[in-house]
Amino acid sequence: MPFASENFDCPCCGAEVSAGASFCRECGASDDSGWNLEEEEGFASDDDFDYDEFLDREFSIRQPISPRDKLRRMFTVAIIALVCISLTLLSLFGM
Repeated sequence: MPFASENFDCPCCGAEVSAGASFCRECGASDDSGWNLEEEEGFASDDDFDYDEFLDREFSIRQPISPRDKLRRMFTVAIIALVCISLTLLSLFGM
């Protein structure tokens, strides 16, 4: 007699979910939501979502770096370089 599968496919996204799981690790569907598609469809049909605003927020071009920030970065790089050179010289000459 074959054993029953210990896994099932999530009705929302189709990912494989273990039989004792209380939620899907891929899409978040759960026992609380009844494993239904209603919650996920709510995101897809959200009329308040502004795609252009999302693109601007997530993929906007960075602002130019101020001269003060450039100086701070150069100072930090110089300090790191000096520390690395000092450690290399210490390890070579065994001081």
